[in-house]
Amino acid sequence: MKFLLLSLLGHLLISVKAQIPGSFCKTPKGESAKCVDIRKCNSLLILLRQPSKTPEQLNFLRQSQCGFASGSVLVCCGSSLTETITPYDNGDGTYEPNSLIPSRDKCGIQAYSRIFHGETTALDEFPWMAIFQYQGRNGQKKLSCGGSLINPRYVLTAAHCVTGTVLEKVGQLINIRLGEWDTNSPNQDCQTVKGISICNEPEVNVAVEETIPYPSYNPEDQNKANDIALVRLAQSVKYSDYIYPICLPARDEKSNTGEKLIVSGWGKTEYGRNSNIKLKLAVPLFDHSSCDQLFNTYNIRLGNGQICAGGQDGKDSCTGDSGGPLMRVAKNDSTHWYIEGIVSFGNRCGTAGWPGVYTKVSQYLPWIHKTVRA
Repeated sequence: MKFLLLSLLGHLLISVKAQIPGSFCKTPKGESAKCVDIRKCNSLLILLRQPSKTPEQLNFLRQSQCGFASGSVLVCCGSSLTETITPYDNGDGTYEPNSLIPSRDKCGIQAYSRIFHGETTALDEFPWMAIFQYQGRNGQKKLSCGGSLINPRYVLTAAHCVTGTVLEKVGQLINIRLGEWDTNSPNQDCQTVKGISICNEPEVNVAVEETIPYPSYNPEDQNKANDIALVRLAQSVKYSDYIYPICLPARDEKSNTGEKLIVSGWGKTEYGRNSNIKLKLAVPLFDHSSCDQLFNTYNIRLGNGQICAGGQDGKDSCTGDSGGPLMRVAKNDSTHWYIEGIVSFGNRCGTAGWPGVYTKVSQYLPWIHKTVRA
């Protein structure tokens, strides 16, 4: 990978004043950013890998360089050359529906009839939940981050689960696990309900073919904007009571402040693990402007593509996985679930008064529909 990047950059290299990795710099657009390894700068990496480039794009790449470190090219990582790399919508927020995305009658349905109250899920509850398996440099495999199945070939997750520091801290994403409930129990999981043992089908591990972070996502952006990605599986999965896609929201489908949504998962983030059993928790949607004011005290500004939920002591994203879903049933149809948000970040796990921040999925529907392919 390093050799390939150096080869691509070979005819672009210019003499630059070396800077220390992580130091502040100015982008060609005048933005204040950090000098980082180009492999951590998604906006420039995508531009670099384009087969053909305009003179303006070549010049932008040259001017973005800020030095070298350990044989790697450093770049001043800000926003992309253009505000929007590709016009994903029709210019008015509308978009062409992708027939590969399931219609509302073919997604978001749960087969379970045993409703578990509290924080423990039923074996077949939230069958779209996925858990990610990474492989570190030492060859050790680890479960970290999660996502949501949206069709037989794609999982929706957070961009920080597929690019940036996760590659160094955890490793390379290699497999997506579906149909899981107890990560400590290999293959089949069982629950005892009223003295009767009920078991699911063995989990399914599917290799990753491609990870697709949102093009303008920047791992170095302290605002964590555009924290959304798609993972393309190496093969289609077969649906069952334990593996089934969640619905995407309609363009104008959203919750109101105070309404309860569900976050679910194993509490797995890039920083550690929580539970071996899949859990769930109801969290209220938090007022956006109030949330923005809270995080602004840490110099973080929230945009239209982010929503907040929770703020209860010891709860919130402690239960969900990084990249996992914030979801609810449709207001006009309680039998279908849709994903409203993706677990992105927070102040500290389950801190009273501090909600978690989630990527607002409806904001990225044009990109999702345009990106998913057969």
